[in-house]
Amino acid sequence: MRSIFRTTVVAGATAALSLGAIALAAAPAQAATDIKVGVTPINSTGALQYGVDAGIFAKNGLNVTEIVPFPAPPPSIAALAAGAVQFTYTPTIPAINAYENGGVALRIVAPADGYSRVDLAKAKKDATYALKIDDTGVCIRPDSGITSWKSLVGKTVAVPARGAQAEVTIAAAVKKDGGDPSKINWTTISIPQAVDAVKSGTIDAGFTVEPFTSTCTAEGMKNLGSPGIQFFDTELSIGVWVTTQEFANANPGAVRAFQKSIFEANSFAMASKANMRKVTIASTKITEVPVAQALAANPTYYPLYVTRVDVARPAQKMYELGFLKEKANVAGLLMKQYRPKN
Repeated sequence: MRSIFRTTVVAGATAALSLGAIALAAAPAQAATDIKVGVTPINSTGALQYGVDAGIFAKNGLNVTEIVPFPAPPPSIAALAAGAVQFTYTPTIPAINAYENGGVALRIVAPADGYSRVDLAKAKKDATYALKIDDTGVCIRPDSGITSWKSLVGKTVAVPARGAQAEVTIAAAVKKDGGDPSKINWTTISIPQAVDAVKSGTIDAGFTVEPFTSTCTAEGMKNLGSPGIQFFDTELSIGVWVTTQEFANANPGAVRAFQKSIFEANSFAMASKANMRKVTIASTKITEVPVAQALAANPTYYPLYVTRVDVARPAQKMYELGFLKEKANVAGLLMKQYRPKN
């Protein structure tokens, strides 16, 4: 879910943001809608935090009263379903799992992180390059004897939640390498705790996301590989922002404002390296890691839209791997994306 920085904002995005600001300034003032947003403490939540700090959400009529951290996406989806938050971050895999297996009426409203098409294609051919653009990893000790995905079989592997992105992507890599993922001793540990657990020998391997993927190698451990690149092939939006169908039906204006705010924040992040630096620094308010550690990690790639392929492809692969009981119909999961009028 990371990429070497590239200026990929569509032509006219800056002009659209300026015109939007002028139009908003001329419009009558309206009461802001209070919302709480759930997050997993990873670097890619920086665009959300920056959007709040820079007043982007407020400008669009949303008052983000609280950014609520969760140890993994499934608990945040449960909180969303209970009404404790109105939007939350999740990779597409937990969203699909909750929608198909859990019966949660989710709606994907905006992209959170992902890959550029060029980077994804290059990473498929170059494992070293993949390590530079994928924010996910599997931390192991150098003396663990684990040298391949297949050698995770029989080992204790920590993921932040069962049946979510970490387990699905690692299972896909193990199966592709000729191993049986069902023979892995899966356990759950939060992402920030994974590196220390590997280092202490509590677990053999632990799933990480930036900034903790870089922390793994910085502390003398080793990254086995990039499970995200092993799993995703044509999908570009990997992490997404979701709400519930109930909230979307009752608050269409707030959902539209959230989509617009994320579009503007993501566009800002991708406009320059200086902007990306500001967004990455903002992420440390959520991850609570030192700024230097956040800046040393692979920078996030922030897409502008979520497409049907981004949802349908992982759903198909989840079915083939046995994580879905039947083929998914994800048409109702994806909401129409925000696109500025030129």
